[in-house]
Amino acid sequence: MMSEPQDTKKRPLNLAEYYLLTCLDHHGKLLTQSHTVRVGLAGAILTDLARRECLYVTQELVMVNSTADVDLEEPLAAVLQIMTDAPENQDAEHWINRFSRPALMDAIIEALQVRGDIAVMTKRFFGLVPRTRYVPEESYGRMDMYVRLRATLLGRDTALDASTWPLVQLLYSTDVLTRLFPGLQNKTVKERLEAFHMEAAQEEPAIAESLQAVENAMAESLTATRGQATGMRG
Repeated sequence: MMSEPQDTKKRPLNLAEYYLLTCLDHHGKLLTQSHTVRVGLAGAILTDLARRECLYVTQELVMVNSTADVDLEEPLAAVLQIMTDAPENQDAEHWINRFSRPALMDAIIEALQVRGDIAVMTKRFFGLVPRTRYVPEESYGRMDMYVRLRATLLGRDTALDASTWPLVQLLYSTDVLTRLFPGLQNKTVKERLEAFHMEAAQEEPAIAESLQAVENAMAESLTATRGQATGMRG
């Protein structure tokens, strides 16, 4: 049985919140298309639930761990409940496609706003078209995140960090990573991620499968819109 959810302002950022903060520039604009970010957020939620041992994730199916006893904040608790109530088990890509909806992104934005990590602002461009921006605050958590991301990419920390390397992989899969760190060589990034993925497949297989499902979902989405395959790892 699950314990009471954590207080939003006191708990650490979860993986989806880290991911969304990283997808914003300093003006509050998304670094890539909103649909792509929503796929990344759904994958981040799935990965975080696997990381907290709430889910068993294999290449074929995702199964809820009914014995897990952890504090889950929203929207993770709601997502897990939906998966628990499902009449049959589905694979990871199914759940990513199902949860990559505006409602999930709105819930994460609301949590970040309550924490004071972003300010939601609506402006009218040319006095006509309203545009909403999610302006990030320069918090310690946000700065620490960038430092850890860069260190991980440059190979200064070889540990299989349970939050940083999944975040790097999510950003890479959704084409945000090179926009954050344009100076890094893509070959170096791919080699670094390959090394992490091989290690994770042995030590954290549920997380590795969740992250792979994000790549697969993005590849299918790009194939459907462009009519061609991608060069992502299969």
